[in-house]
Amino acid sequence: MEKINTLLKNQEANHLFPFFWQHGESHEILLDYITKIYESGIHNLCIESRPHPAFLQDQWWEDLAFIIKEAKKRQMKLWILDDAKFPTGYANGQVPKHLQKQYLQVRRYDICGPVMQGELSIEPYAEFRQLMMDKEHQNDALYKVYIAKNDTSGQDAFIEDSLQDVTAQVEHGKLKIQLDADHYSVFVLYTTYCGQEVGTREYLDPTRKEATQILLNEVYEKHWSHFSQEFGQTIVGFFSDEPRFGNAKGPNCIIGKTDMVIPWNMTIEEMLQQANICEVFLFTGVSKAANDARFYYMDIVSDLYAKNFSAVIGAWCTAHDVDYVGHVIEDNNAHARLGYGPGHYFRSLVGQTYAGIDIIGGQVIPGMDYAHTAFSTGGSDGEFYHYALCKLGQSAAKLDPKKKGRLMCEAFGAYGWVEGLRMMKWITNHMLVHGVNVIVPHAFSPKQFPDFDCPPHFYAHGNNPQFTYFTQWSTYTNRLCELLQDGHQQCEIGVLYHAFAEWQGETMFVQKVTKTLQQNQIDCNIISEDYLIDATIQDGKYWIEQYGFHTLVVPYTPYLPKKLMDTLEKLAKEVQIIWIHQAPAGLESIGKTCTLDQLTQELAKDKLAYTETPEKDLSMLHYMHHANSHVFVFNNESVTHTIDTQIKLPFAKELAIYDASTNEVYTLDAKYDETSVTFQLTLQPYEMLVLVSTTASKYKPSKGTFIQTLDTLSSLECKAYNESSYQRVQSLDALHSEAFARFSGNLLYTYDVKLAKQDHILEIAEANEVVELVVNGTSCGVQIAPSYRFVIPKDVIKQTNTLQLLITNTLVNSQNDGLSQYVAHNGLGILSDVCLYHVKETEK
Repeated sequence: MEKINTLLKNQEANHLFPFFWQHGESHEILLDYITKIYESGIHNLCIESRPHPAFLQDQWWEDLAFIIKEAKKRQMKLWILDDAKFPTGYANGQVPKHLQKQYLQVRRYDICGPVMQGELSIEPYAEFRQLMMDKEHQNDALYKVYIAKNDTSGQDAFIEDSLQDVTAQVEHGKLKIQLDADHYSVFVLYTTYCGQEVGTREYLDPTRKEATQILLNEVYEKHWSHFSQEFGQTIVGFFSDEPRFGNAKGPNCIIGKTDMVIPWNMTIEEMLQQANICEVFLFTGVSKAANDARFYYMDIVSDLYAKNFSAVIGAWCTAHDVDYVGHVIEDNNAHARLGYGPGHYFRSLVGQTYAGIDIIGGQVIPGMDYAHTAFSTGGSDGEFYHYALCKLGQSAAKLDPKKKGRLMCEAFGAYGWVEGLRMMKWITNHMLVHGVNVIVPHAFSPKQFPDFDCPPHFYAHGNNPQFTYFTQWSTYTNRLCELLQDGHQQCEIGVLYHAFAEWQGETMFVQKVTKTLQQNQIDCNIISEDYLIDATIQDGKYWIEQYGFHTLVVPYTPYLPKKLMDTLEKLAKEVQIIWIHQAPAGLESIGKTCTLDQLTQELAKDKLAYTETPEKDLSMLHYMHHANSHVFVFNNESVTHTIDTQIKLPFAKELAIYDASTNEVYTLDAKYDETSVTFQLTLQPYEMLVLVSTTASKYKPSKGTFIQTLDTLSSLECKAYNESSYQRVQSLDALHSEAFARFSGNLLYTYDVKLAKQDHILEIAEANEVVELVVNGTSCGVQIAPSYRFVIPKDVIKQTNTLQLLITNTLVNSQNDGLSQYVAHNGLGILSDVCLYHVKETEK
């Protein structure tokens, strides 16, 4: 297997691009940080311009030239964030008014007739309190006025088929009306620059190519003019950070259900008029005509975003020999909506050469796959983050050939100092098993410590006590990112993306389906509606590029748009379609209907592995480079439950264990037959098993019979993160005293032990949180997360032995930052017995 050989020779590429924030620090400080990043095993940088005081001015070019010079010395590669501030779309503040975002809004008046030769004042168009708070409303312009009979039986209801365009009856800000004795609703539609996300009002309109060109001219072209010789050499990409429609604030901006302005311009207006769409339905209405109108609108604006923003930037980057990377806001299902969202996840990344997501701000919390409080707006929809977020990116990376199977995740930022290497490893394992193979760690900040901007910060001018062990995380992660490159995830189940369905009205989110599949070891891809419409059908499968799928699972929705219905009718003639709960209207005669509970029975033959006992916390990945090169990843997603079950893998070739921490391969204790391999899988919380199709000549050491518990300490010492020497701690009880309430740093436990001259295993069930074992002055390894298990080789053992356990926690105690309030953390030091074991005789 070529990949394993590459790894064992330490010849892997580097797949980590950490944010390197720029505030205008001295070059001496920048050099210190570049050096520390490189020494930690990371050979790339993602230069974040957001906090720099002089972006695109002389100091910026001087700082960037210095970084490039130092990067070239080390053969480091650079990505550059593409705007002066967050999110992308500001274009360094140079967007002219006519290319800024504009919106359509509606104001409803309920009136009662009769009215004889009357009039209704409709100007100003915005409600007067809004006008008083925001003078920009003075530039609002009338678009259209409709009138309909009111349905007084329900709030917001009206007789939808009675709508009439009465715009011609408006004179001098007044609507001329002649009404019978009935109840009516007047809908005044007007254009405005007053977006409801104030921070992005002056941003470019992402549905207009000429607006996107301002960003290219202002940022991209200026970098090209200064450093064109470095493009494709040292500068290898530009990073867009969370571009969006930004018409309103938050992730719940659902067309027709949320009171908000909506993106608008002449192109959108003309396309709606050509389709004879009544614009009132973009805001309200429950009829099929209203649902169809909202679908048509979302189809238009998300497509315009794709073609005129993402694709335009992507084309520029391709022409200039650099990658286009980044991510949109996927948070809490925003990926298919307006507001924080781009309308459609897959379309929004059409120009990018990497798929992209982010996991920050307490979105993915170990063990919390349910809705919970978090730093994120609206809290965290844990079900989405655990079961759909990575799957969206994995699917785009695989099915869009431009992305070459590469999924980038910006990770770890804004969790607070409570997040250390332990949580980072859990999140890393979660990302890897779900398809992430490029990571942007957030962040290295050279600002004076403490920097309160979205910690943790990995180096923090030497104040982060865990940075000593950062290389343990980076080398482990980079090796597995390398292993999961240049191939593809193996699966033949597709789950229909829910964007079209949500635009049309009611829908079940994809995560309901992907959760059920994952918890039963069935893998899948989320299928963009566009991919499905363009798919070919052959040999009982639908093919997207070179990947074939025999089944399409459709989450519950009562309606689907006609162009998708036509595709599904053709598909059903050749492949299996499974409707969850019921078929959409008009498609009842095709496909098969089942519940989520029944789904796993229908797809039992597609299980990646068969477990002796149900294991809902076991997530899996089958990754394939070619016919003779396979990777199987088994991850325990639980933080409390140990997986201990027999696994039957429908794979007939020999497999070996790959340990990315030590970069070694070990024999898998398994039984092979012509069709499968069977073995016992034991994964404690935070553990992941990686199997590769190769051979190995030795077993991984594992614990045998119990010897003793280390009960008697010779000494206990402490060193705070900002101190240079250790001080003696009088007793273990002192760690629970007020004196240690704000302690962050190192605790050194020393034991004097007599040991036989043979290999031993030392194990600690729980500690907070990084553990290093030193025996007679020789390090026997570092564990940054459970299980805290170490091999003590016989070569280091003497008649009387000094065992030292160095425990390093995070800065959460000393910094007590607000972001850390969303996660509880353990107490100080060793929190369980320290146990010694023999190594199993058969595996010495």
